[in-house]
Amino acid sequence: MVATLGNNPAKSLKPGAVLTVTGARSESEAQREVADFLQLSNRTDLGYFLISKDYFLLYLKSGDSIRGIA
Repeated sequence: MVATLGNNPAKSLKPGAVLTVTGARSESEAQREVADFLQLSNRTDLGYFLISKDYFLLYLKSGDSIRGIA
């Protein structure tokens, strides 16, 4: 389960936000949870990467990899 704050978190998510995943049995399951959450929220403009156990940092996808992660 992906933990978020606010009434409509999918629309208010921004690059640099941190998502917490609870209840996942493995790192790959946690990554699937985040990917599914972003897809169901229609936020395919955001990517993510693991920064710590159960914590994912969001970034803006871009054709220019330097701008996308900065």
